[in-house]
Amino acid sequence: MKNNLLYIITLLFVFTFTACDDTPVVFDNVNGQVALQFTTRSFNVTVPPEGLSIALPVSVTTVSKVERTFTAVLVDGSTAPTSSYSIGTVTIPAESYAGTLNVTLNPAPLTDGISYTLPVKLIAPEGGTVFNEIATIKFNKVVICNDLVLTVTTDMYAEETSWKIKNAAGTVVASIAPGTYGPASSPASRGKVYTHNINLPNGTYTLIMEDVYCDGQADGVYNGGYSLDCSIINHASGTGAYGCTKITTFTVN
Repeated sequence: MKNNLLYIITLLFVFTFTACDDTPVVFDNVNGQVALQFTTRSFNVTVPPEGLSIALPVSVTTVSKVERTFTAVLVDGSTAPTSSYSIGTVTIPAESYAGTLNVTLNPAPLTDGISYTLPVKLIAPEGGTVFNEIATIKFNKVVICNDLVLTVTTDMYAEETSWKIKNAAGTVVASIAPGTYGPASSPASRGKVYTHNINLPNGTYTLIMEDVYCDGQADGVYNGGYSLDCSIINHASGTGAYGCTKITTFTVN
């Protein structure tokens, strides 16, 4: 009885499968239709000064005794400069169902702080097909910056404000002493903006903002402040009554 029931279920399955299509689908991993897909379709990377090569994983439904190559192209929606990328070919090693598409990114034409989008599409081989065929790379340039700018805005008592920058060893590498901003109690010195260009080698540093009267850069009338920047990077900033001292540790590159 059990054997008869299994036989009936098998017949129903075969009938149902073939009734939808006169030609049964036969999956052949050697001679069947070649279908390609990206197995990962979203990438977010940062491009270093030396450039970057990304291997986008691709899978295929068939296997071959020889290495195979397939084509990929850029599609609409790219915001990347033409000279910032190079799209290679898909390479599937012999006896393998998986391979890669290499995309090379060049930082030279990129702008600091801008995110770029690069959509890449697999092209169906002759007689074949593709699915999950678009992969998108989002990338930006690593910001390398050693030329910092410290901007100081004074309060009513500019002469009270001072600052120094120390390196990891504790050595002062840049500074402004109390009394430098002024002249003291002069209307001309209140709310004035000073900028200081400071070149720092790669490393870790500490910015120490100080106020002689210990009321920071606030006096009830003028609200001063400071900002330490390099390109699009803000390393430190502050305003108002921060007391005697405001300490910020930061890293250059």
